[in-house]
Amino acid sequence: KVPQGSLSFFMVFTINAKASNKDLVVGFEGDMHRFLPIGLFSRLLAKAVAWNKATCWQGDKPELCKRAACLSFGIHRFVIEELVEARCVRVTVLSKNPKTVKTRMEKLAAEVIRECMPKLQCVVMVPEHSKPPSSWREVPERLVNLGMLIENKSKWGDGLLLGTECLDDVEIQRRFDAWLPSMGLRKEGYDVFFSYRQTQDNAPQAGLVSMDTRIVQMLVDSLSWKGVGKELRKVEVFWDAIRLQAGQRFDDSFMEAMLTSRGVVPIVSLAALERMQALGEASPIDNVLLEWMLALEVQEALGHGRFFVL
Repeated sequence: KVPQGSLSFFMVFTINAKASNKDLVVGFEGDMHRFLPIGLFSRLLAKAVAWNKATCWQGDKPELCKRAACLSFGIHRFVIEELVEARCVRVTVLSKNPKTVKTRMEKLAAEVIRECMPKLQCVVMVPEHSKPPSSWREVPERLVNLGMLIENKSKWGDGLLLGTECLDDVEIQRRFDAWLPSMGLRKEGYDVFFSYRQTQDNAPQAGLVSMDTRIVQMLVDSLSWKGVGKELRKVEVFWDAIRLQAGQRFDDSFMEAMLTSRGVVPIVSLAALERMQALGEASPIDNVLLEWMLALEVQEALGHGRFFVL
């Protein structure tokens, strides 16, 4: 059963790069040179099911059929459907944090494209109006290109034309808050800080992520179903991929985040240690090593009871 007020986003695929970034707002069945190859949905669904098994340690099991499925990433339950006639994929999120599912589905789609359809592009579209439809199967009249909306953030203050409306930054933030990325540092701090090597020296640069990065991604999704305290509030995680804004000083930001965290989880792998072994006096700063040194210093200063290093 789909709860009233559940939000949906749409994954549109195209081989025309210009068409995907031409219009900020399009009709639901607007052309955009849409292309949904046979087998794409099956591959995407297979990856989503694998991520479900990796991050959902308890609770509902996957419910699968030919063109739809009900899955979970952590506690985030959602329905994914192949809309053949509209040539797109609809994802309806049943939890209160739909951007967690959106972000993960984007990454899984990128993996499918990289592996077997390199000329394809995935565009995430969201309904033009934030009000949920009367029925979850109802489709919106118009869709907004979410990537283009975020790219034009610098213009929000001057007003952004969305269809026939001119919206200011306050209205854009209000209307699309459920989909906009979580950026910036939390003044209240974090429950856990993940320290890891983002890239590995022997990995190809064709969009592949390191194993350490994938481990952190799974841990972040898995922690989403955990609750802490009497009120079982969500676990607040510092993960640089979603917390640091472009242009923000990395060293200052991660030190501030660590000092306001309850503890640090370093991902100690061979890939993380290899670069450290080659460090010399003239070597550039290794941020991972710097994070680990700071974590031990903070633990020594605050004590094991107030700050943990797992």
